[in-house]
Amino acid sequence: MLKVQEADRLLKLPIYVFAQLDKVKADMAAKGMDLIDLGMGNPDIPPPPEIIDSLVESLKNPENHRYPSFEGAPEFKAAVASWCKRQYGISVDPEHEVVTLIGSKEGVVHFAFAYINPGDITLVPMPAYPAHFRGTILAGGEPHILPTTEHKGYIPDLKIIDPAIADKAKMMIISYPSNPTGAVATREFYAECVAFCKKHNIILVHDFAYAEIYFEGQKPISMLSIPGAKDVCIEFHTTSKTFGMPGWRCGFAVGNRQLIESLRKIKTNLDYGLFTAVQKAAIAAMTLDESAYIAKVRATYQSRRDLFVDGLNSLGWKVSKPKGSMYVWFPVPQGYDSTEFCMKIIEKTGVVFAPGVAFGELGEGYLRAALIGSEPRLAEALERIKKAGFRYA
Repeated sequence: MLKVQEADRLLKLPIYVFAQLDKVKADMAAKGMDLIDLGMGNPDIPPPPEIIDSLVESLKNPENHRYPSFEGAPEFKAAVASWCKRQYGISVDPEHEVVTLIGSKEGVVHFAFAYINPGDITLVPMPAYPAHFRGTILAGGEPHILPTTEHKGYIPDLKIIDPAIADKAKMMIISYPSNPTGAVATREFYAECVAFCKKHNIILVHDFAYAEIYFEGQKPISMLSIPGAKDVCIEFHTTSKTFGMPGWRCGFAVGNRQLIESLRKIKTNLDYGLFTAVQKAAIAAMTLDESAYIAKVRATYQSRRDLFVDGLNSLGWKVSKPKGSMYVWFPVPQGYDSTEFCMKIIEKTGVVFAPGVAFGELGEGYLRAALIGSEPRLAEALERIKKAGFRYA
């Protein structure tokens, strides 16, 4: 065995709980357990057939199998600009304010490498999607946690940030609708974020991955819809949730041209851009009459949300229905930490959740359920939990 040590950037990362979870799932599956896996946010609603047809047709063109451009095909970027204008009322220059991504996670993490030096500070609300703080750690920086709690709607209080920390911070990452909590933010909060970042010369990152997964008609807004936001903001989007394309790895970033250019610059040293055939399919997605498809996706997740939350509450939980995303965030009964309870649930029922600690230290005490199973499978998961005697008390 080689006697070499991993780079410090890897050694500094928190334990990746999902790796432990994968091992337990594999062991249980090997024993013949029928797993209902609600652990990973892996959308199960397929894309519209028109998108698949577009991909198939694009695959037949030999030119599409060559290296793509680094920043994205002009027609892709034009489609992005039109989509953003139509869906969110924001104007972006397709030539200078749009860059393609191999999924939004790739973009968020690589963006940290474009700006974060060792010792630099990133402000990150927590609980958080792991890439929001792990990207900074990998780049050598230090995440500064902005605590969020249920009774404050999982929105951080910017007023309590130490001015010395704010003046030193280089970046702030905001993401609503939230993974893992399902919280949404108001226009007033976004305006506060923009003003705060302008005051302290901070890059404002908005991860808008769940832009189209919202309920009760309360459509989230783009951070870039706030006047002056483009002076400091870059916003990340993905086709994964909106169009059921998670495995296609297609995303894009829009916003401040200086920030977009820096992301483009670092990507030219890391990859060769997004497969052209996938770009063609994404263009088809963004130019469809998408309202019927996306409305159906939202209705499906809302129905699953209602079934699952009502089921938990019948077992003693008091969970509010999330306003967005495809997750339910709920507390662990007393006497367990999130990993222990998650493992116990798997062993006794075959139902898989994500332990809250995977989303940062302030996620401890919670579990995240991804609404990725059909309603019959979600109902079966609840029934197994009930039969195994698990309740919240």
